[in-house]
Amino acid sequence: MVWSTEQSVFSSSFSPRVLLVDDEPNVLKALGRTLRQESVQIITAPSGEEALQMMREQPVDLLISDMRMPGMSGAELLAQAAKEWPATRRVLLTGYADLESTIQAVNEGRIASYLNKPWDDLELRRVVGELLQARFLELENEQLNAELEEKNEALETLNAGLESKVRRRTEELRYSYEHMVTLVSSLTAQREAPDSRAALLDSLMVQEIATRLQMNSDDTDALRKAVMLSGLGRLGFSDDMLNKPYCDYDDTELQKFRQWPLLAEAALFGVPALRCASTYIRHQFERYDGSGFPDGLTADRIPLGSRILAVVRDYSDWLAGRINGIKANPLQARREIEALVGKRYDPRVVKIFVEVSRRYQHSNPDSSEQVVNSGELSPGMVLSRDLFSARGMVLLKKHHVVDEDIISKMQHLEQLMDEPLEIYVFSDDAAPKVMGDEL
Repeated sequence: MVWSTEQSVFSSSFSPRVLLVDDEPNVLKALGRTLRQESVQIITAPSGEEALQMMREQPVDLLISDMRMPGMSGAELLAQAAKEWPATRRVLLTGYADLESTIQAVNEGRIASYLNKPWDDLELRRVVGELLQARFLELENEQLNAELEEKNEALETLNAGLESKVRRRTEELRYSYEHMVTLVSSLTAQREAPDSRAALLDSLMVQEIATRLQMNSDDTDALRKAVMLSGLGRLGFSDDMLNKPYCDYDDTELQKFRQWPLLAEAALFGVPALRCASTYIRHQFERYDGSGFPDGLTADRIPLGSRILAVVRDYSDWLAGRINGIKANPLQARREIEALVGKRYDPRVVKIFVEVSRRYQHSNPDSSEQVVNSGELSPGMVLSRDLFSARGMVLLKKHHVVDEDIISKMQHLEQLMDEPLEIYVFSDDAAPKVMGDEL
């Protein structure tokens, strides 16, 4: 390839420097004339020593050296240049059939090409053009890599900002999901018979049982949501079905009852953040011995969250009288659960449930909280538990900071419903620093 001004695609941005080295001035002039037609800067040196000095003072893209010169030979010059400036292309020019010197130049100088004297002008220009083209591409690649590195650094900075935005957005979505779960749970509770504290107790118990069984935080959170949403499938029940115990259901009602977990799962499965919770809800009526529904799963094939949900759900149903129409006390409800260990329930879950439920049966506050009524509230108090209405609606979330407006609304609600609210607040020395929400 002849590298000419007309053909060059890079002459405007790349002005290569070519160093010609020969102890014969006439040879340097002849080389210069041949290459002057090209868009190159030509510099010359009469010896290898002077050539090295010039290269130390200015960058050289292509070095063309004669083999035989007084003092430093062409092979020695090219070898030294290869050590100090490996990116510079190197060409050997020899007028002797000196195989040994040529081999030395190839091995030590790592030359790109060699030409015999007298040279062919077209061949010389072809070799020079190809080598400078390669040098240009190398420089262009270095520039592109530098630009890429700069852009990568800028991208990393941008990504850091985006990650921060994503984290904030994720937290906002999580917050929205929490409110959606609370809303759906409250709507479901509107159709249930009054069941004071049940939703709160269920939520507290399943979280402790899950922790004792070493469920990870994501699965525990999904289970908590499943507890709040497990009754979603009952929204389609008639008032008559909701107000009679399960033992009085006829065949049609039993069939509708068995569809409850499937309907709830179908309603929630399309929400990615609730997919795990929907799975727990689907399998909450499986039995440990495989006689349950909808899939007849056995033992550990039943999701652990579903096994926990089944125990706590039935305990709550026994207390509320939903199973046989008679409200059991906590001791009676636990005995009913224990009687079906290994058949309906997972023995490990029941063992831990019994321990946990004994502590929660009276919903006694722990040392970090106290129970107050609306008249005892003061602005700045922080809820230590979710606040439920007597029908199980979530009124305020845990960690809500009470103000005068909230206190007024609570007192008005108690008068309207003619039922006192059971309000758990942190003790003064245990209250966390949190933000309040709207009621």
